[in-house]
Amino acid sequence: MRCCAIVVCLALGIGMQPAWSHPLKSVFVTFPGDVTKDMSETELADSYLKKFGYIETVHRSGFQSLLSKTNALKRMQRQMGLEETGELDKATVDTMKQPRCGVPDVANYQTFEGDIKWDHKNITYRTLNYSPDMESSLIDDAFARAFKVWSDVTPLTFTRLFEGTADIMISFGKRDHGDPYPFDGMDNLLAHAYPPGEGVQGDAHFDDDEYWTLGNGVVVKTLYGNANGALCHFPFVFEGKSYTTCTTDGRTDNLPWCATTADYSKDQTYGFCPSEYLYTFGGNANGAKCVFPFVFMGKNYDSCTTEGRSDGYRWCATTENFDNDKAYGFCPSRESAVIGGNSEGEPCHFPFEFEGNQYDSCTTVGRKDGKLWCATTDSYDADQKWGFCPDKGYSLFLVAAHEFGHALGLEHSSIRDALMFPMYTYVEEFSLHRDDIEGIQYLYGPKTGPDPTPPQPNPFPDPDKTEPTNEPEPTTTTTTRPVPPTNEICKFTKFDTITVIEGDLHFFKDGFYWKMSSKNELSGPFAVSERWPALPTVIDSAFEDKSKKLYFFSGTRFWVYNGESVLGPRNIEKLGLPSTVEKVEGAMQKGKDKVFLFSGENFWRLDVKAQQIDKGFPKYTDMVFGGVPSDAHDVFQYKGNTYFCRDSFYWRMNSRKQVDRVGYVKYDLLNCSDSPTYYY
Repeated sequence: MRCCAIVVCLALGIGMQPAWSHPLKSVFVTFPGDVTKDMSETELADSYLKKFGYIETVHRSGFQSLLSKTNALKRMQRQMGLEETGELDKATVDTMKQPRCGVPDVANYQTFEGDIKWDHKNITYRTLNYSPDMESSLIDDAFARAFKVWSDVTPLTFTRLFEGTADIMISFGKRDHGDPYPFDGMDNLLAHAYPPGEGVQGDAHFDDDEYWTLGNGVVVKTLYGNANGALCHFPFVFEGKSYTTCTTDGRTDNLPWCATTADYSKDQTYGFCPSEYLYTFGGNANGAKCVFPFVFMGKNYDSCTTEGRSDGYRWCATTENFDNDKAYGFCPSRESAVIGGNSEGEPCHFPFEFEGNQYDSCTTVGRKDGKLWCATTDSYDADQKWGFCPDKGYSLFLVAAHEFGHALGLEHSSIRDALMFPMYTYVEEFSLHRDDIEGIQYLYGPKTGPDPTPPQPNPFPDPDKTEPTNEPEPTTTTTTRPVPPTNEICKFTKFDTITVIEGDLHFFKDGFYWKMSSKNELSGPFAVSERWPALPTVIDSAFEDKSKKLYFFSGTRFWVYNGESVLGPRNIEKLGLPSTVEKVEGAMQKGKDKVFLFSGENFWRLDVKAQQIDKGFPKYTDMVFGGVPSDAHDVFQYKGNTYFCRDSFYWRMNSRKQVDRVGYVKYDLLNCSDSPTYYY
């Protein structure tokens, strides 16, 4: 991976807490340094649909899909579990404003390209830099736990590197942070990650304009003192007074401290809070503390500053004169430090004066958006220094676990409770959803030994053990049909279905089928009725599962052959397909017990063993398989590639999920003569 600060995935709004002050009057002011994101709902929708791949996608094959805004909204609404109205209703607008991952929802492999998975099981990672929001050991622990989410259910192991190039390079950055996909400031996009591969592929980037916590408010790990690095306990009591933040009370050295139990007076356990008076991080000073005052470009500074930097990070010199010694480090954020505004990293100053009134706590007065803020000096009116008050923040653990899923090859899920759902939601008691487990195990297999989160068995019957149905058998009339010669197949431009059985391509047409062996030897035609006598003349799709059972679909019915025995016909609604599906037009094996069933522009995932459709489906074909037609019919896997057919053409997708060839079925797959020019 490349050593640079980079990529994405989520966003969150600042919540209002009832204990804070509320506005007394509706007087709104313009705050210096405030970054507003005012845009109309139409502008928001246009930007959102384009950014996340719904409205216009250019694929590596050159195939470009342009959708109307109505259809794009329907696709977005389906992905987010909303009613598919195709209209910009309130629920849709509210969803677009929620914090989320920055990776597109629609497969667009020109933007986020990469291998589908890593080709090795011991994945390495390296943390390039840290956020000032949390002590580095807490960040390290959050990342380690996030990787453990995936190693618990797969054979993967994760090894941290402290130098050199790792598979997954992790970094914090702001806005333009070194890749083509800038962050957007506070809220909205939280982070993003690239799928597996070389260079920047696999890397994960976190937006450092967000307030990173463990998801439930400020978390402060102490240093020194007598608490052995325990976390601060808020609130705590000291000399009869309750404290909700670190304090310098009781000390003459100005070092902030906290108790690590509820009552310092009783337990006498304490530690020092992160402070530039104790240490710095990053830079070139090996963690040395700040020296105040210090000289920078001929000017004296008696506190951390952002002068000289374009990224907004607060820093200080660690000697008296930076101009001479060039020694510096970044300042850690205090637990009461403001976020954003024009004083990021500075603590709130209480009381402070605003518009002639005095405030002893954070307030929403003066703001249209209702966000809590405070001044960082005793008078906003005089100094105009301010920032947003810290809230519960975003869980770095949860966001990282989601992003690392992308770095391992997973895409977004449409199941709201899944970790890989695009939107950020904090959950205190986290467990990996079955959809996440199935996705990662499809790529890397299950973990050997006991499964820490075993999926619950489904009481659905095996097709072979199902009692015969009472559905009426259709009346069929056997008609003797003339057997066409082998080379007649080249007269056809479209087939009833194409599938792979016993490793050979099978082409079905009007009651006959031809076989193309792996050595490109064509044989046939053969009468369908001779090998599978229960089947009708027209076969819409077919597949062979891992146990060698053959499933055939025709109209709304399907048959299952196991050797010479047959089950069916049965209605496809028995599999959980909706009654609106008139026929299954394509079927493709997906893992051990999963099969994709295609119809129109949608596809479903069938659990073959449970005989039911998985939750979160249907999905749009071209949203998941970027670069193929939305209404592909015959879909099959052959010689390591996946083929999507429409009319007389096919689109070939390689193992990296990239369309690398478009051509004619009869000339490329059947080797018919008089070949025309290929289309790419």
